[in-house]
Amino acid sequence: MNNLVKDFASFLEDRSLVIANEDAISQVPPEDYSFSQSIFKSREVLVPLLCKLAIGIREGRNPITYMISYKGGMTIVWQFLQNLVDQFLDNLKEKELIAQWNRKGDCQYEISVSEDEDKRRFFRSAWAEQVFRYVIMKTVQTFCASRKISVKSFQNVELKQKGADNTFTELDLVVQIEKRFYVFEVKSGPFVNIMQWAKRENSLVIGNEIVRNIVCTVHDSIPDKIFEPQLLLKLNSIETELNKILESDFLNK
Repeated sequence: MNNLVKDFASFLEDRSLVIANEDAISQVPPEDYSFSQSIFKSREVLVPLLCKLAIGIREGRNPITYMISYKGGMTIVWQFLQNLVDQFLDNLKEKELIAQWNRKGDCQYEISVSEDEDKRRFFRSAWAEQVFRYVIMKTVQTFCASRKISVKSFQNVELKQKGADNTFTELDLVVQIEKRFYVFEVKSGPFVNIMQWAKRENSLVIGNEIVRNIVCTVHDSIPDKIFEPQLLLKLNSIETELNKILESDFLNK
């Protein structure tokens, strides 16, 4: 058995679940988070842009039109927002995620997204997974280092029911802190499939407080109450809210 996931595999066994891709799982690498960090830092502007591109791809539009949302008249702010978006689009072009872009006037852009399906996945979901992974790992590692407690993490874990051939679900990110597990599901779209989430929730959380099943969303408009008593964390407040959860779980550390 992969020693990295040994504890988690034992936890799943009690729930008649097994890891389908155990041999492929490795520790979340210390990846270059600079790109994710730049998106998170300027999320008020860049997240709406990325969501707009995802919608455009889904609707089959190319080029896709994006307009900076700023109703003020301060020239210095306009210049700042333009430079921010211009630099980000240049970065996306350098990574070959977009083919071309141009700005019309002060605030409107036309963006041609790459036709490569693997690259388009970045806009559909991968960017949100990367940004949340950056924030989650930064928050968790800072918390654990301050209390000198162990942490390990792994991503894209495929689960299946014992004896089944097909994958039951895929977990975006699993963080183990001592004997507790935090399972994160990242949603970049404006809607969350509640029934699908509840099915997974019921399979993992069976009257046991050592696991927290957490949905992460980039959309502040999704109401928290539909998930109660379980957890929905939003990008704008995830650092604060995740720290509250960890502090509650490790009061004596």
